[in-house]
Amino acid sequence: MRHLTITSVGRSLHLADGLLQVREKGNVVAEYPLNRLRSVQVAGRGVSLSSNLLADLAARGIPLFIIDYRGRPIVHISGTHQHAVAELRRRQIHFLETTKVISVANAIVRGKIKNQRAVLLYFAKGMRQEGAQAAVLLTNAASELAELVQNLRRKKSEEITLEEIESARAECMGYEGRAAAIYWRALREARLLPRDFTGRAGRGATDIGNQCLNLGYVILMSHVWHAVTLAGLEPYLGVYHAQRPGKPSLVLDLMEEYRPWVVDRNVIKLRHQLNAAGKINAEIRKAAVSYTHLR
Repeated sequence: MRHLTITSVGRSLHLADGLLQVREKGNVVAEYPLNRLRSVQVAGRGVSLSSNLLADLAARGIPLFIIDYRGRPIVHISGTHQHAVAELRRRQIHFLETTKVISVANAIVRGKIKNQRAVLLYFAKGMRQEGAQAAVLLTNAASELAELVQNLRRKKSEEITLEEIESARAECMGYEGRAAAIYWRALREARLLPRDFTGRAGRGATDIGNQCLNLGYVILMSHVWHAVTLAGLEPYLGVYHAQRPGKPSLVLDLMEEYRPWVVDRNVIKLRHQLNAAGKINAEIRKAAVSYTHLR
């Protein structure tokens, strides 16, 4: 156990002799040693927490995230003894004003596309053993992604001026969009996602496949956010995603590369359970959360 996610409604969290206790109607239903936890996510509604638990989590450097009904992390609780230093954040701001940000943005997108390709080949291998035609579809899509990566790599070596940063970032986003279209179309046509999956949908998704993907991305975001905070960086100053009030751009930047392998691949593994369930339930949430946690 390294990351704990509470998805049940109406439970309470308490501290007892170095243990995080989960209680329901006054009865202890689970206990977790705090020295084995790295983060706590509360995704269930009506969950209460004791101040003693919050203080001990903060003292141990264990962050707590509260996730709203739309799957957004809206609260991040951590101790006041942050590891951030003013000089590091000044350097972060200075870096954002140089052309080097495009090299980092390109690296982020290349990493994401490479992992999308790895996911396609991972499942193509299993299907090939079964003689499925879908393996050819996935392999062809993987080849298209490989070509995009090569083209994007060549763009990296080109010199740009400060005035060209935004256009270069937009071009980079274009590659990401093209890769996403190839990737999700291949997964859909190979029937690697639930039957009602017609394409990627974010907040407000009604199909079980996208709901599980969104839940996984939220859990992944909380892990990356914790890492960014521990590193002393400013989570709202990113190199790739647009900087807007309330948008943790750097967190979104750094989690991009992990989305396909950490979340997508494991949601695909649950596709038979998802088809059988038809809609999100407690069992599906628990399975999706356990698969998503970084190990």
